[in-house]
Amino acid sequence: MSPYSRRLDPSHRDHELLTRIEKAIVNHAGGWEKFCTDIPRLLRQAIDEVIDSYRSKRFTVVELEKTEKTYLGTKVEILLRNHLDFEKGKSLDLDIDGIEVDVKNTIGKNWTIPNEALNHPCLLISTDEKKSVCSFGIMLIRPEILNEGRNRDQKTTITAASFVHIHWLLRDAPYPENFWEKIGAAALRKLTTPKGGTERLVLLFRNYQNRPISRTLVQALAQQKDYMKRLRKNGGARDALYKEGIALLSGNFHRHLIAQLGLPACTKDEFISFKPEKPGDIKLLKDAGEIAS
Repeated sequence: MSPYSRRLDPSHRDHELLTRIEKAIVNHAGGWEKFCTDIPRLLRQAIDEVIDSYRSKRFTVVELEKTEKTYLGTKVEILLRNHLDFEKGKSLDLDIDGIEVDVKNTIGKNWTIPNEALNHPCLLISTDEKKSVCSFGIMLIRPEILNEGRNRDQKTTITAASFVHIHWLLRDAPYPENFWEKIGAAALRKLTTPKGGTERLVLLFRNYQNRPISRTLVQALAQQKDYMKRLRKNGGARDALYKEGIALLSGNFHRHLIAQLGLPACTKDEFISFKPEKPGDIKLLKDAGEIAS
């Protein structure tokens, strides 16, 4: 059970149906713990893949074109279907336990509902890049919960008053932040000003220590196919940082060192920089050859 769940009361007329869908989703996810861990990461992956910083040289959702923001919903649907191993429905996005279910994603405050979703359950997914929170709910789309206004595609939105009928598996749950969004436009300009990928990565790991930095961020900032080379010794960012007494550690190769230093845990695809001040930490990193003697 997630502390971010906001379930409908069992007396609600749609409770039985929505709970049946919930159970199927959680079962396919591998249990509640995996669902609560994997879904926020999946949403981060979907957004990062659509932004595609390495190729597009864009870093935030607001830089996307309107068509790309629309495609983000399709990307979420595809990743979700594959992750949960559900079949595509005959008329809607998913077949969940024999129930046709549509998937709707938004980076705003509401969802666009098509006519074909009427009287069917929808997965309602949202992400807020500014606050780094996401939501995942289920709702039966009844005619009375929709606004009367329609766009040119005859799609409409859910009335604000009807949000109380959403069965929330996650509501405003934390999800991996967009690093570039958090540091702000001015800091991003400083990081991207140097022409060389190695210089940019030195700035990144010098200025943002003690926090995991993903391989995706490294690639986006290096802007080169051989971006990992820009991190290594023999001409990479690690050389310059080494001389400054800053250790650049890999979650793949330095897991034990990271734990000994009490730094945040890193996945195998993350890196963390750290300039030790305590004598014991300095000795540990010098003995490991990670900072200059």
